[in-house]
Amino acid sequence: MKKILFLLLPLFLYSCEDVLDKKNLSAIDESYVWDDPNMMELNVNSFYSNWMPKGLFGSLYDLGIISDEARSGYDGRAVKWINGARFTADGTDVPCQVWYYGGIRKANEFLQGIEEKYILPSNASQTKIDERNRFIGEVKFFRAHLYWEMVKVYGGVPVITKVIDKDEKDPSILYPKRESTDSCFNFIIRELKEAADMLPKTYSAEDWGRITKGAALAYCARVQLFRASPLFNTSNEEKYWQEAYNTYKDVIGLGVYDLHPVFSEIWKEKGESNKEIILFRDYMKGKITHGWDSANMMRSQAVGDAAACCPVQELVDAFPMIDGTPYIKTNPEIDPYSNRDPRLRETVVWNGDTYGPRKEKVYTYVSESNDPASPMYNFDGIDSHQSATSTGYYMRKMKDESLDGQKGDYGYGFGSYTQWVEIRYAEVLLGLAEAANEIGLTEEGVEQIKLLRKRAGILPGKDNRYGIPANISYDAFKELVQNERYIELAFENKRYWDLRRWKLAHIKLSEQLHAMEIRKKINNDEVTYTYTRRLQRHDKSNKPIFREEFYFLPLPKDELLKNKNLEQNEDWK
Repeated sequence: MKKILFLLLPLFLYSCEDVLDKKNLSAIDESYVWDDPNMMELNVNSFYSNWMPKGLFGSLYDLGIISDEARSGYDGRAVKWINGARFTADGTDVPCQVWYYGGIRKANEFLQGIEEKYILPSNASQTKIDERNRFIGEVKFFRAHLYWEMVKVYGGVPVITKVIDKDEKDPSILYPKRESTDSCFNFIIRELKEAADMLPKTYSAEDWGRITKGAALAYCARVQLFRASPLFNTSNEEKYWQEAYNTYKDVIGLGVYDLHPVFSEIWKEKGESNKEIILFRDYMKGKITHGWDSANMMRSQAVGDAAACCPVQELVDAFPMIDGTPYIKTNPEIDPYSNRDPRLRETVVWNGDTYGPRKEKVYTYVSESNDPASPMYNFDGIDSHQSATSTGYYMRKMKDESLDGQKGDYGYGFGSYTQWVEIRYAEVLLGLAEAANEIGLTEEGVEQIKLLRKRAGILPGKDNRYGIPANISYDAFKELVQNERYIELAFENKRYWDLRRWKLAHIKLSEQLHAMEIRKKINNDEVTYTYTRRLQRHDKSNKPIFREEFYFLPLPKDELLKNKNLEQNEDWK
């Protein structure tokens, strides 16, 4: 995949040079395309380029900022989004209001074409059969993905699986109605299962990064976990939890994946040796890059951008102690970062920590002087500037500290080439733990969390339970798993959606979040700091609001105008 994913346009042009010598591509007849597997593969590759998730690397970091993970240093759109009271059904600035039928049509065109026009002879080689199945499986995966991105925000949507001809006259086909949410779930899960059956477990190095059987199954398990959760499973039917549990076990049973031994390396180590990544979007140094490092740089090391996504105090407090027991907060704090879960330092940069290729000290205490020569001046200090932290913390997670701004390695919107990992093995273990607890297998769930905590560097303790109480109850373990997802998957585009599916968003995303205000004190030659929690400045002036009707967003107004049979969600009529 490393040769395909990010060089699609040049690949298409150069691979088609011979074709261009013969015919104009816009006039080429379909038989030519469907007789050439190379042309079909180019078509499939376009789905990777257009529809492989980019997560927070491609979304201006908004979902990190409007969840309870972070706030920005800037006073921009996402800061206003935390107060959703201004959203209306006719609005154009509603987050996550997506409509992917353009991509779905392309998928339908491909799947319909390959079924009707690429018929293998009875004596076709197994290699040809596998190749054709792979093409179908990959495109089915992406079609399911596009449908899921809509269903998780709207509920049921129209399900279209055939190409609608431009000369079609039947109004029921031209203007399809919404399917039930349950019907959409059935369709998406079936698509993903069928895709998994057609896809290989692994690829050779040349095709590293293509959709595998494990990726389709892990994505299916994620969808099933949503279906089992309170947002969609209002009567808490156990069968849906069982289905998610079974699919997660299927992923593990493949024997392909494992936890990476070093948490911070998950996003940097590329290739088959990284057994943790299941579904990802790759980037290439000097060719296709993203702006995560630049956007989340501390002000003193910034090049054109900084402090887009500053971790909040609630996230910092969620990380346990080194022995796995919960962190007990006080206010003010004396020494809030010693003996903590090592994942905390891999996620945030705190006051007095080091960062970057030269391991420069970073301080976030309040700047109490405008004179750079004063010991009380702090260029990186909290709220000292819009490009400085607004929470007392800077981002470390998924960044590459070898990048050097002084050498031009990064700048506004470019320079980072860490991979976006959409699904990794840790998510599978967390999903299995959650589902196991719901079907009465709490101790099996405990074993999954122990694996994560062991990798993190949590001490096992005499009972080898990594801080998890013996005989933990269903309710206590449910809360523990929710917290473990919060910290393990922080900034991986999971928390916002978790709060929605658990139906906790109207509570958690309506709470004002906090910053850590740090004051520097100098007594003779001794420097000390005081740590006091206070409201983050945006939350103080613009109280967060997530109303119940936000769980299912309004369908885009323009789509309602185009299709008279589309019905708006009840709370937005």
